[in-house]
Amino acid sequence: MFHPDRDLKQIIISMLSDDGRSISYLSRELKKQGFDMHRLTLTGYLRALSDMNVLKEKDVPPAKIYTPVKGKERDIYLRIAEQSKILALDKYPDLTLYTLYRLFKRPIFKEELERAGVFEFSPGVQAKEDEIAEARRFMQKTGFKIPTSSKAYVPASEELESVFQNLLVQILINDSECSYLVKETKQAKLDL
Repeated sequence: MFHPDRDLKQIIISMLSDDGRSISYLSRELKKQGFDMHRLTLTGYLRALSDMNVLKEKDVPPAKIYTPVKGKERDIYLRIAEQSKILALDKYPDLTLYTLYRLFKRPIFKEELERAGVFEFSPGVQAKEDEIAEARRFMQKTGFKIPTSSKAYVPASEELESVFQNLLVQILINDSECSYLVKETKQAKLDL
């Protein structure tokens, strides 16, 4: 299914190099791909993307050059933290721990919880010493330095499973930018 704004934005970003591209180059390439738009329309669209901080605009007389903005990528910890706060603000620390534990299939270290924004207290229960030692060895093999004094935690219960599944769905929808494909339904009947 074609979504005009989203697809055009992604196509333009994919055409841009780190050195940048001019409006005339983009216009020619878009025409080759079947996007026959007037140069003034394209200029306005590029300016809007620049205003939204998606593209960077640079004057190189007589042309304007556009390059993609390279922002700090949100890692998995930040993505989980954002969705946990949206879905269950009151259970945010527990949901964050539960999600990380289910994804990584190991106890979660205090440093990882802090990376996800859980500072106040440690949710769940402390993992057993042998589980912590095994997780620490695994993390060191992957290049992470975990202090020997660092504690690791596991969820206290399985009660957050349905919220965890919803969180994964929301992350997938947001990251793939396909929310426009999700059918929003309204309740037509009163449930009794």
